Amino acid sequence: MDGKGLGSGPLESVEPLAGGTQNLLLRFVRNGRTFILRRPPEHKRKNSDETMRREACVLGALADTDVPHPRLIAAEGDIDVLGAAFYLMEPIDGFQATSGLPAFHASDPAVRRSMGFSFVDALLSLHAVDPATKNLDGFGKPEGYLERQVPRWQSQL
Repeated sequence: MDGKGLGSGPLESVEPLAGGTQNLLLRFVRNGRTFILRRPPEHKRKNSDETMRREACVLGALADTDVPHPRLIAAEGDIDVLGAAFYLMEPIDGFQATSGLPAFHASDPAVRRSMGFSFVDALLSLHAVDPATKNLDGFGKPEGYLERQVPRWQSQL
């Protein structure tokens, strides 16, 4: 972090964040600034480091777009630094909806309706991003997507 100009001194208020299904999230403060670190789990999968690198690339590409996302602060692809590729991002307010809704959201249909529209707005913003202008044109395999997905979905049923 020192080499990236991200403050100095000890890490304070280090705490794991719950809600993730595989990767580790840690919140900490350094020199008065709050960071979120995302890295693969201790027992990584074969492609865990590459997944972290790709996620960081996408977050960086989304800067200066209308897509809601946490701002990427820095990324480290060298696994020798922490034993895995990782990145730092700014904290954002929110919750892990797949783990259940907070009481406020669960008890008010109007709030849930608004969440649905916000989700659609976010998808529209994402759709407006041209991958080629963000150096993401090599990501994914758009050709034949539907032909691959339907058999995949059927195998999961």
